Amino acid sequence: MQENVKELVEEIKNMSELMLDLAYSSVLFESKDIAKEVKLLHQRLEEMEEKTYLHLFAASRGKLAKRMISVIDIVESAKWVAFAAKNLSNMVLEGSALHPVIKEALKDSDESITKAIITRSSILCNKTIGELRLRTEMGLNILAIRRGERWIFDPKKQTDMKEGDIMICVGPSYSCEKLRKIAIGKVKSI
Repeated sequence: MQENVKELVEEIKNMSELMLDLAYSSVLFESKDIAKEVKLLHQRLEEMEEKTYLHLFAASRGKLAKRMISVIDIVESAKWVAFAAKNLSNMVLEGSALHPVIKEALKDSDESITKAIITRSSILCNKTIGELRLRTEMGLNILAIRRGERWIFDPKKQTDMKEGDIMICVGPSYSCEKLRKIAIGKVKSI
């Protein structure tokens, strides 16, 4: 699939924003699963950065060359955000001790973040987000879905859930645990 610069820059921006959200969540909830997702996103962002620059260099002849600098500035800024997110997630992956203030702030929190992989036997499979009503029924907010190497940012009600999709959700701890069981087909009701 031939991507254009606009699509690449838009996805780089969305990806860096998601990375920062996930990185902070991985630190706050000490989640290695989420920290690993940040690292995967960082690798994908670097690939997209390279594609963007190849497109820009091919188009940089003549009058457009000066305009290309603003695109490069956006990509570089998103890259710095992504780098910061990767550093945050590395704290979790390396098992760095968190400051007691962070732990104290989290002590009373019922919120959690989870990564759930949808299997064929799951009731989530082949349903739309709207049909599932995860926010209404379980208090879960779907931040993003990874489908292979593609990310769906801020998925909508009409987004179909498919086998192999990886959902990143935030919500009450008990709901996050239940979602993981639903995703693998162990629990058959929401």
